[in-house]
Amino acid sequence: MRFHLKKTVIWTLTGFCFVFLTLNIYNQGILQPRIKLAPLWGENVDVITHVFQRDNIGRNVTNGTAVVAAREARFNVTLDEKKLAGPLSGYSLSSDTKQHPSMLDKQVVWPDKNFYENDRIVNQLKHQPDWVAKAGESKEEIPLKKILLFSSLSNWSLKRGRQTFIDQKCTVNTCEVTDSRDAATNADAVLFQSPQASWPNRPPNQVWILFMLESPYHTPGLFPYANQFNWTATYRHDSDIVAPYEKFVPFNENVQTIPQNKSYAAGKTKKVAWFVSNCGARNTRLEYAKELGKYIDVDIYGACGSLQCLRSETKCYDMLNSDYKFYLSFENSNCRDYITEKFFVTGLQHEVIPIVMGGAPEDYARASPPHSFIHVDDFQSPEELAKYLRMLDENDDLYNAYFRWKGTGSFINTFFWCRICAMLHDTSRASNVYRDLEKWWRGPEVCIGQDSWRQHQRTSKYIVEDYLL
Repeated sequence: MRFHLKKTVIWTLTGFCFVFLTLNIYNQGILQPRIKLAPLWGENVDVITHVFQRDNIGRNVTNGTAVVAAREARFNVTLDEKKLAGPLSGYSLSSDTKQHPSMLDKQVVWPDKNFYENDRIVNQLKHQPDWVAKAGESKEEIPLKKILLFSSLSNWSLKRGRQTFIDQKCTVNTCEVTDSRDAATNADAVLFQSPQASWPNRPPNQVWILFMLESPYHTPGLFPYANQFNWTATYRHDSDIVAPYEKFVPFNENVQTIPQNKSYAAGKTKKVAWFVSNCGARNTRLEYAKELGKYIDVDIYGACGSLQCLRSETKCYDMLNSDYKFYLSFENSNCRDYITEKFFVTGLQHEVIPIVMGGAPEDYARASPPHSFIHVDDFQSPEELAKYLRMLDENDDLYNAYFRWKGTGSFINTFFWCRICAMLHDTSRASNVYRDLEKWWRGPEVCIGQDSWRQHQRTSKYIVEDYLL
Protein backbone atom coordinates (compact mmCIF):
# COMPACT_ATOMS: atom_id res chain seq x y z
CA MET A 1 0.00 0.00 0.00
CA ARG A 2 2.84 2.34 0.87
CA PHE A 3 4.51 1.53 -2.44
CA HIS A 4 1.40 2.45 -4.44
CA LEU A 5 0.85 5.67 -2.46
CA LYS A 6 4.45 6.75 -3.02
CA LYS A 7 4.22 5.97 -6.71
CA THR A 8 0.97 7.94 -7.03
CA VAL A 9 2.47 11.01 -5.34
CA ILE A 10 5.56 10.91 -7.59
CA TRP A 11 3.51 10.63 -10.76
CA THR A 12 1.18 13.44 -9.62
CA LEU A 13 4.10 15.79 -8.92
CA THR A 14 5.72 14.88 -12.22
CA GLY A 15 2.52 15.65 -14.12
CA PHE A 16 2.09 18.98 -12.31
CA CYS A 17 5.65 20.04 -13.13
CA PHE A 18 5.20 19.09 -16.79
CA VAL A 19 1.98 21.13 -17.09
CA PHE A 20 3.54 24.12 -15.31
CA LEU A 21 6.65 24.14 -17.51
CA THR A 22 4.55 23.75 -20.65
CA LEU A 23 2.42 26.75 -19.72
CA ASN A 24 5.51 28.78 -18.91
CA ILE A 25 7.07 28.09 -22.28
CA TYR A 26 3.82 28.98 -24.04
CA ASN A 27 3.27 32.18 -22.14
CA GLN A 28 6.94 33.18 -22.29
CA GLY A 29 7.19 34.91 -18.99
CA ILE A 30 5.31 33.37 -16.07
CA LEU A 31 8.64 33.04 -14.35
CA GLN A 32 10.09 36.23 -15.79
CA PRO A 33 10.28 39.32 -13.58
CA ARG A 34 8.22 42.19 -14.93
CA ILE A 35 9.08 45.88 -14.68
CA LYS A 36 6.04 47.85 -13.64
CA LEU A 37 4.71 50.74 -15.64
CA ALA A 38 5.24 54.20 -14.28
CA PRO A 39 2.56 56.86 -14.68
CA LEU A 40 2.56 58.48 -18.12
CA TRP A 41 3.14 61.67 -16.24
CA GLY A 42 2.64 62.82 -12.70
CA GLU A 43 4.56 64.06 -9.73
CA ASN A 44 8.30 64.57 -9.89
CA VAL A 45 9.91 61.19 -9.24
CA ASP A 46 13.36 60.07 -8.30
CA VAL A 47 14.45 58.26 -11.46
CA ILE A 48 17.25 56.49 -9.62
CA THR A 49 14.84 54.60 -7.35
CA HIS A 50 11.83 54.45 -9.68
CA VAL A 51 12.13 52.19 -12.75
CA PHE A 52 9.92 53.32 -15.62
CA GLN A 53 7.92 50.81 -17.60
CA ARG A 54 6.15 51.21 -19.81
CA ASP A 55 14.57 59.56 -42.87
CA ASN A 56 13.08 57.23 -44.08
CA ILE A 57 11.12 54.84 -46.31
CA GLY A 58 10.67 57.11 -49.26
CA ARG A 59 9.02 59.94 -47.43
CA ASN A 60 8.65 63.16 -49.36
CA VAL A 61 7.40 66.12 -47.36
CA THR A 62 5.61 67.48 -50.40
CA ASN A 63 3.98 64.18 -51.22
CA GLY A 64 2.62 62.24 -48.27
CA THR A 65 1.45 59.40 -50.49
CA ALA A 66 5.05 58.26 -50.82
CA VAL A 67 4.91 57.04 -47.23
CA VAL A 68 1.94 54.76 -47.87
CA ALA A 69 3.25 53.60 -51.24
CA ALA A 70 6.75 52.84 -49.98
CA ARG A 71 5.50 51.14 -46.85
CA GLU A 72 3.13 48.88 -48.78
CA ALA A 73 5.81 48.05 -51.34
CA ARG A 74 8.24 47.15 -48.58
CA PHE A 75 5.81 44.94 -46.70
CA ASN A 76 4.50 43.25 -49.82
CA VAL A 77 7.95 41.67 -50.09
CA THR A 78 7.73 40.51 -46.49
CA LEU A 79 4.28 39.07 -47.06
CA ASP A 80 5.44 37.19 -50.15
CA GLU A 81 8.37 35.73 -48.26
CA LYS A 82 6.04 34.48 -45.54
CA LYS A 83 3.62 33.17 -48.18
CA LEU A 84 0.68 34.78 -46.42
CA ALA A 85 -2.72 34.38 -48.01
CA GLY A 86 -3.78 37.99 -47.63
CA PRO A 87 -4.04 40.93 -45.24
CA LEU A 88 -3.06 39.92 -41.71
CA SER A 89 -3.09 36.18 -42.36
CA GLY A 90 -1.33 34.49 -39.49
CA TYR A 91 -1.72 37.43 -37.13
CA SER A 92 -3.96 37.65 -34.10
CA LEU A 93 -6.39 40.47 -33.47
CA SER A 94 -5.15 43.76 -32.09
CA SER A 95 -4.34 43.88 -28.39
CA ASP A 96 -7.17 46.36 -27.91
CA THR A 97 -9.67 43.53 -28.42
CA LYS A 98 -8.29 41.95 -25.29
CA GLN A 99 -9.61 44.87 -23.28
CA HIS A 100 -12.98 44.75 -25.04
CA PRO A 101 -13.93 41.10 -25.72
CA SER A 102 -17.25 42.13 -27.22
CA MET A 103 -15.31 43.72 -30.05
CA LEU A 104 -14.76 40.24 -31.44
CA ASP A 105 -18.51 40.09 -32.03
CA LYS A 106 -19.13 43.71 -32.91
CA GLN A 107 -16.14 43.98 -35.24
CA VAL A 108 -16.06 47.76 -34.76
CA VAL A 109 -14.88 49.29 -38.02
CA TRP A 110 -15.87 52.94 -37.57
CA PRO A 111 -14.79 55.40 -34.86
CA ASP A 112 -16.78 54.57 -31.76
CA LYS A 113 -16.81 56.12 -28.29
CA ASN A 114 -16.96 52.73 -26.62
CA PHE A 115 -13.83 51.54 -28.41
CA TYR A 116 -12.00 54.81 -28.79
CA GLU A 117 -8.56 53.42 -28.03
CA ASN A 118 -8.70 50.97 -30.94
CA ASP A 119 -7.55 52.10 -34.38
CA ARG A 120 -9.82 49.47 -36.04
CA ILE A 121 -7.20 48.63 -38.69
CA VAL A 122 -7.28 44.90 -38.03
CA ASN A 123 -11.08 44.88 -37.89
CA GLN A 124 -11.32 46.71 -41.21
CA LEU A 125 -8.87 44.31 -42.83
CA LYS A 126 -10.93 41.33 -41.73
CA HIS A 127 -14.29 42.96 -42.37
CA GLN A 128 -16.63 41.55 -44.99
CA PRO A 129 -20.06 43.20 -44.89
CA ASP A 130 -22.88 40.69 -44.42
CA TRP A 131 -24.56 41.44 -47.72
CA VAL A 132 -21.25 41.02 -49.58
CA ALA A 133 -20.64 37.66 -47.92
CA LYS A 134 -24.17 36.47 -48.76
CA ALA A 135 -23.88 37.70 -52.34
CA GLY A 136 -20.60 35.86 -52.71
CA GLU A 137 -22.10 32.62 -51.39
CA SER A 138 -25.07 32.87 -53.73
CA LYS A 139 -22.81 33.78 -56.68
CA GLU A 140 -24.56 37.12 -57.09
CA GLU A 141 -22.53 39.79 -58.82
CA ILE A 142 -21.13 42.30 -56.34
CA PRO A 143 -21.05 45.76 -57.92
CA LEU A 144 -17.67 47.42 -58.38
CA LYS A 145 -17.03 50.54 -56.33
CA LYS A 146 -15.16 53.18 -58.32
CA ILE A 147 -12.56 55.30 -56.47
CA LEU A 148 -11.37 58.49 -58.14
CA LEU A 149 -7.97 59.81 -57.09
CA PHE A 150 -8.11 63.57 -57.49
CA SER A 151 -4.30 63.58 -57.80
CA SER A 152 -2.31 61.47 -60.23
CA LEU A 153 -2.51 57.70 -59.93
CA SER A 154 1.28 57.53 -60.24
CA ASN A 155 1.68 59.22 -56.85
CA TRP A 156 0.37 56.06 -55.23
CA SER A 157 2.15 53.37 -57.26
CA LEU A 158 -1.25 51.85 -58.01
CA LYS A 159 -2.49 49.93 -61.02
CA ARG A 160 -5.43 51.45 -62.81
CA GLY A 161 -8.61 49.43 -62.48
CA ARG A 162 -9.17 46.53 -60.12
CA GLN A 163 -5.79 44.78 -60.21
CA THR A 164 -4.37 46.29 -57.00
CA PHE A 165 -7.23 44.85 -54.94
CA ILE A 166 -6.76 41.43 -56.51
CA ASP A 167 -2.96 41.46 -56.15
CA GLN A 168 -3.23 42.35 -52.47
CA LYS A 169 -5.78 39.59 -51.86
CA CYS A 170 -8.17 42.03 -50.23
CA THR A 171 -10.98 40.50 -48.17
CA VAL A 172 -13.31 42.63 -50.32
CA ASN A 173 -11.78 43.24 -53.74
CA THR A 174 -14.69 44.53 -55.81
CA CYS A 175 -13.30 48.03 -56.30
CA GLU A 176 -11.42 49.88 -59.02
CA VAL A 177 -9.28 53.03 -59.01
CA THR A 178 -8.94 55.75 -61.61
CA ASP A 179 -7.53 59.25 -61.89
CA SER A 180 -9.69 60.27 -64.83
CA ARG A 181 -11.71 63.37 -63.95
CA ASP A 182 -14.40 62.06 -66.29
CA ALA A 183 -15.32 59.72 -63.42
CA ALA A 184 -16.27 62.66 -61.19
CA THR A 185 -19.96 62.19 -61.91
CA ASN A 186 -20.20 58.45 -61.31
CA ALA A 187 -17.41 57.57 -58.88
CA ASP A 188 -18.50 56.08 -55.56
CA ALA A 189 -15.67 57.84 -53.74
CA VAL A 190 -13.18 60.63 -54.41
CA LEU A 191 -9.92 60.79 -52.47
CA PHE A 192 -8.24 64.18 -52.09
CA GLN A 193 -4.72 64.86 -50.84
CA SER A 194 -5.74 68.45 -50.12
CA PRO A 195 -9.14 70.09 -49.67
CA GLN A 196 -11.11 71.02 -52.77
CA ALA A 197 -14.26 73.02 -53.40
CA SER A 198 -17.29 70.87 -54.08
CA TRP A 199 -18.27 70.54 -57.72
CA PRO A 200 -21.86 71.43 -58.54
CA ASN A 201 -22.81 68.05 -60.04
CA ARG A 202 -21.50 65.92 -57.18
CA PRO A 203 -23.69 62.80 -56.86
CA PRO A 204 -25.66 62.72 -53.59
CA ASN A 205 -24.13 59.45 -52.31
CA GLN A 206 -20.54 60.08 -53.41
CA VAL A 207 -18.07 59.71 -50.52
CA TRP A 208 -15.39 62.38 -50.24
CA ILE A 209 -12.24 61.29 -48.41
CA LEU A 210 -9.58 63.72 -47.18
CA PHE A 211 -6.08 62.22 -46.94
CA MET A 212 -3.36 63.99 -44.89
CA LEU A 213 -0.12 62.74 -43.33
CA GLU A 214 1.45 66.01 -42.19
CA SER A 215 0.74 67.56 -38.80
CA PRO A 216 -1.89 70.32 -38.47
CA TYR A 217 0.94 72.87 -38.33
CA HIS A 218 1.89 71.94 -41.91
CA THR A 219 -1.51 71.57 -43.56
CA PRO A 220 -3.89 74.22 -44.94
CA GLY A 221 -6.84 75.62 -43.05
CA LEU A 222 -10.04 73.60 -43.32
CA PHE A 223 -12.62 76.25 -42.39
CA PRO A 224 -13.97 76.58 -45.96
CA TYR A 225 -14.64 72.85 -46.19
CA ALA A 226 -17.37 72.42 -43.61
CA ASN A 227 -20.11 69.97 -44.56
CA GLN A 228 -18.14 68.59 -47.52
CA PHE A 229 -16.00 65.63 -46.49
CA ASN A 230 -17.48 62.33 -45.38
CA TRP A 231 -14.37 60.40 -44.33
CA THR A 232 -10.90 61.22 -43.10
CA ALA A 233 -7.76 59.22 -43.84
CA THR A 234 -4.89 60.42 -41.65
CA TYR A 235 -2.42 59.13 -39.05
CA ARG A 236 -4.92 60.06 -36.31
CA HIS A 237 -6.35 56.93 -34.68
CA ASP A 238 -9.84 58.45 -34.73
CA SER A 239 -9.78 58.85 -38.52
CA ASP A 240 -12.29 56.83 -40.49
CA ILE A 241 -9.47 55.08 -42.38
CA VAL A 242 -6.41 55.25 -40.14
CA ALA A 243 -3.19 55.62 -42.14
CA PRO A 244 -0.37 55.29 -39.60
CA TYR A 245 3.26 55.55 -40.61
CA GLU A 246 3.66 51.97 -39.30
CA LYS A 247 1.55 49.37 -37.51
CA PHE A 248 2.91 46.81 -35.04
CA VAL A 249 0.85 43.66 -34.49
CA PRO A 250 1.78 40.93 -31.97
CA PHE A 251 1.93 37.31 -33.08
CA ASN A 252 0.19 36.22 -29.87
CA GLU A 253 -1.73 38.55 -27.59
CA ASN A 254 -0.60 36.63 -24.53
CA VAL A 255 3.11 36.97 -25.33
CA GLN A 256 4.33 40.53 -24.90
CA THR A 257 7.96 39.78 -24.06
CA ILE A 258 10.39 36.97 -24.79
CA PRO A 259 13.92 36.30 -23.54
CA GLN A 260 16.58 37.70 -25.86
CA ASN A 261 19.68 35.78 -26.85
CA LYS A 262 21.94 38.84 -26.89
CA SER A 263 22.82 41.95 -24.94
CA TYR A 264 21.87 45.09 -26.82
CA ALA A 265 24.33 47.06 -24.69
CA ALA A 266 27.37 44.98 -25.63
CA GLY A 267 30.17 46.92 -27.31
CA LYS A 268 28.35 50.25 -27.33
CA THR A 269 30.49 53.18 -26.22
CA LYS A 270 28.35 56.16 -27.27
CA LYS A 271 25.23 57.51 -25.64
CA VAL A 272 22.68 59.49 -27.70
CA ALA A 273 22.45 60.07 -31.47
CA TRP A 274 20.13 62.24 -33.56
CA PHE A 275 19.80 62.73 -37.34
CA VAL A 276 18.09 66.06 -38.04
CA SER A 277 17.92 68.68 -40.78
CA ASN A 278 15.05 70.96 -39.73
CA CYS A 279 16.51 73.25 -37.08
CA GLY A 280 13.43 75.42 -36.53
CA ALA A 281 10.73 72.97 -35.43
CA ARG A 282 7.80 74.53 -33.60
CA ASN A 283 8.22 72.32 -30.53
CA THR A 284 11.81 73.58 -29.93
CA ARG A 285 13.18 70.03 -30.09
CA LEU A 286 16.68 71.31 -30.98
CA GLU A 287 16.82 73.44 -27.86
CA TYR A 288 15.73 70.45 -25.77
CA ALA A 289 18.43 68.26 -27.34
CA LYS A 290 21.12 70.85 -26.66
CA GLU A 291 20.00 71.17 -23.05
CA LEU A 292 20.06 67.39 -22.71
CA GLY A 293 23.59 67.44 -24.11
CA LYS A 294 24.77 69.38 -21.05
CA TYR A 295 24.19 66.29 -18.89
CA ILE A 296 24.87 63.37 -21.26
CA ASP A 297 26.67 63.07 -24.60
CA VAL A 298 24.35 63.85 -27.53
CA ASP A 299 25.77 63.52 -31.06
CA ILE A 300 23.75 65.58 -33.55
CA TYR A 301 24.21 64.66 -37.23
CA GLY A 302 23.08 66.91 -40.07
CA ALA A 303 22.41 70.60 -40.60
CA CYS A 304 21.65 71.23 -36.93
CA GLY A 305 24.81 69.67 -35.51
CA SER A 306 28.55 69.39 -35.97
CA LEU A 307 28.57 65.82 -37.32
CA GLN A 308 27.72 64.56 -40.79
CA CYS A 309 26.29 61.27 -42.02
CA LEU A 310 23.90 61.02 -44.95
CA ARG A 311 20.78 59.17 -43.92
CA SER A 312 20.75 57.53 -47.34
CA GLU A 313 23.91 55.67 -46.33
CA THR A 314 23.42 52.40 -44.47
CA LYS A 315 26.45 53.11 -42.30
CA CYS A 316 24.45 55.77 -40.46
CA TYR A 317 21.93 53.21 -39.31
CA ASP A 318 24.66 50.65 -38.69
CA MET A 319 26.09 53.11 -36.16
CA LEU A 320 22.83 53.00 -34.23
CA ASN A 321 23.08 49.23 -33.97
CA SER A 322 26.75 49.08 -33.03
CA ASP A 323 27.72 52.32 -31.28
CA TYR A 324 24.77 54.14 -29.71
CA LYS A 325 22.42 53.24 -26.88
CA PHE A 326 19.75 55.88 -27.45
CA TYR A 327 18.23 57.77 -30.38
CA LEU A 328 16.21 61.00 -30.31
CA SER A 329 13.05 60.19 -32.24
CA PHE A 330 11.85 63.79 -32.04
CA GLU A 331 8.98 64.91 -34.29
CA ASN A 332 8.70 68.48 -35.56
CA SER A 333 5.27 68.96 -33.96
CA ASN A 334 3.74 68.06 -30.62
CA CYS A 335 0.35 66.92 -31.90
CA ARG A 336 -1.95 64.06 -31.01
CA ASP A 337 -0.97 60.76 -32.68
CA TYR A 338 1.73 62.44 -34.76
CA ILE A 339 4.27 59.60 -34.72
CA THR A 340 6.31 59.10 -37.88
CA GLU A 341 9.07 56.88 -39.26
CA LYS A 342 11.51 58.72 -36.99
CA PHE A 343 10.13 56.51 -34.24
CA PHE A 344 8.86 53.39 -36.00
CA VAL A 345 11.75 52.90 -38.42
CA THR A 346 14.83 54.80 -37.24
CA GLY A 347 14.03 54.05 -33.61
CA LEU A 348 12.20 50.77 -33.07
CA GLN A 349 13.65 48.95 -36.05
CA HIS A 350 17.21 49.49 -34.91
CA GLU A 351 18.99 48.36 -31.77
CA VAL A 352 18.61 51.59 -29.82
CA ILE A 353 16.09 52.86 -27.30
CA PRO A 354 14.00 55.64 -28.90
CA ILE A 355 13.58 58.78 -26.83
CA VAL A 356 10.39 60.37 -28.13
CA MET A 357 8.84 63.82 -28.46
CA GLY A 358 5.74 64.52 -30.53
CA GLY A 359 2.47 62.80 -29.68
CA ALA A 360 1.21 62.45 -26.13
CA PRO A 361 2.64 59.62 -24.00
CA GLU A 362 -0.56 57.58 -24.29
CA ASP A 363 -0.44 57.95 -28.09
CA TYR A 364 2.95 56.25 -28.15
CA ALA A 365 1.83 53.62 -25.66
CA ARG A 366 -1.16 52.76 -27.84
CA ALA A 367 0.94 52.48 -31.03
CA SER A 368 4.04 50.73 -29.65
CA PRO A 369 5.20 47.40 -28.31
CA PRO A 370 5.25 47.38 -24.48
CA HIS A 371 8.22 49.01 -22.75
CA SER A 372 9.92 50.01 -26.00
CA PHE A 373 10.47 53.78 -25.68
CA ILE A 374 11.16 56.68 -23.32
CA HIS A 375 8.97 59.80 -23.54
CA VAL A 376 10.53 63.13 -22.60
CA ASP A 377 7.35 64.13 -20.77
CA ASP A 378 7.85 61.37 -18.24
CA PHE A 379 10.54 63.66 -16.84
CA GLN A 380 10.37 67.15 -15.45
CA SER A 381 13.48 68.37 -17.29
CA PRO A 382 16.26 67.31 -19.69
CA GLU A 383 18.53 67.02 -16.67
CA GLU A 384 16.20 64.49 -15.04
CA LEU A 385 15.95 62.53 -18.29
CA ALA A 386 19.74 62.46 -18.56
CA LYS A 387 19.93 61.11 -15.03
CA TYR A 388 17.68 58.21 -16.00
CA LEU A 389 19.62 57.55 -19.21
CA ARG A 390 22.87 57.37 -17.27
CA MET A 391 21.27 54.83 -14.96
CA LEU A 392 20.30 52.66 -17.94
CA ASP A 393 23.75 53.10 -19.42
CA GLU A 394 25.30 51.70 -16.24
CA ASN A 395 22.86 48.81 -15.83
CA ASP A 396 22.71 46.36 -18.74
CA ASP A 397 19.73 44.50 -17.28
CA LEU A 398 17.59 47.63 -17.16
CA TYR A 399 18.79 48.68 -20.61
CA ASN A 400 18.07 45.28 -22.18
CA ALA A 401 14.57 45.24 -20.68
CA TYR A 402 13.59 47.76 -23.39
CA PHE A 403 14.22 45.12 -26.08
CA ARG A 404 12.27 42.18 -24.69
CA TRP A 405 9.42 43.00 -27.08
CA LYS A 406 11.55 42.12 -30.10
CA GLY A 407 10.40 38.95 -31.79
CA THR A 408 6.87 39.16 -30.34
CA GLY A 409 5.28 40.67 -33.43
CA SER A 410 5.83 42.40 -36.73
CA PHE A 411 5.35 45.74 -38.46
CA ILE A 412 2.68 44.96 -41.02
CA ASN A 413 1.25 46.32 -44.22
CA THR A 414 -2.02 48.02 -43.29
CA PHE A 415 -3.43 47.56 -46.82
CA PHE A 416 -4.86 51.05 -47.05
CA TRP A 417 -6.74 50.42 -50.30
CA CYS A 418 -8.16 47.09 -49.16
CA ARG A 419 -9.71 48.84 -46.20
CA ILE A 420 -11.17 51.65 -48.26
CA CYS A 421 -12.76 49.08 -50.55
CA ALA A 422 -14.27 47.12 -47.66
CA MET A 423 -15.64 50.27 -46.05
CA LEU A 424 -17.21 51.48 -49.29
CA HIS A 425 -19.23 48.26 -49.35
CA ASP A 426 -20.24 48.60 -45.69
CA THR A 427 -23.78 49.86 -45.16
CA SER A 428 -23.88 49.68 -41.36
CA ARG A 429 -23.06 53.35 -40.89
CA ALA A 430 -25.50 56.10 -41.68
CA SER A 431 -24.46 58.76 -44.17
CA ASN A 432 -22.29 61.34 -42.48
CA VAL A 433 -20.38 64.53 -43.19
CA TYR A 434 -17.89 66.51 -41.12
CA ARG A 435 -19.68 69.66 -40.10
CA ASP A 436 -16.50 71.18 -38.60
CA LEU A 437 -13.45 69.50 -40.08
CA GLU A 438 -11.17 72.30 -38.92
CA LYS A 439 -12.14 71.82 -35.28
CA TRP A 440 -11.58 68.06 -35.48
CA TRP A 441 -8.19 68.48 -37.15
CA ARG A 442 -6.92 71.54 -35.30
CA GLY A 443 -9.18 71.92 -32.28
CA PRO A 444 -8.27 72.53 -28.63
CA GLU A 445 -5.51 70.30 -27.26
CA VAL A 446 -4.79 68.62 -30.62
CA CYS A 447 -1.43 70.42 -30.91
CA ILE A 448 0.32 72.10 -28.00
CA GLY A 449 3.13 74.17 -29.56
CA GLN A 450 6.20 74.24 -27.31
CA ASP A 451 4.40 72.96 -24.25
CA SER A 452 4.80 69.66 -22.50
CA TRP A 453 1.87 67.24 -22.48
CA ARG A 454 2.08 67.38 -18.69
CA GLN A 455 0.66 70.89 -18.92
CA HIS A 456 -2.42 69.80 -20.83
CA GLN A 457 -5.50 67.84 -19.99
CA ARG A 458 -5.69 64.49 -21.69
CA THR A 459 -7.99 64.57 -24.68
CA SER A 460 -8.65 60.88 -25.21
CA LYS A 461 -12.40 61.51 -25.12
CA TYR A 462 -12.31 63.62 -28.27
CA ILE A 463 -14.19 61.56 -30.79
CA VAL A 464 -15.06 61.97 -34.41
CA GLU A 465 -18.85 61.85 -33.91
CA ASP A 466 -18.68 65.21 -32.15
CA TYR A 467 -17.85 66.82 -35.51
CA LEU A 468 -20.27 64.91 -37.72
CA LEU A 469 -23.77 65.78 -38.81
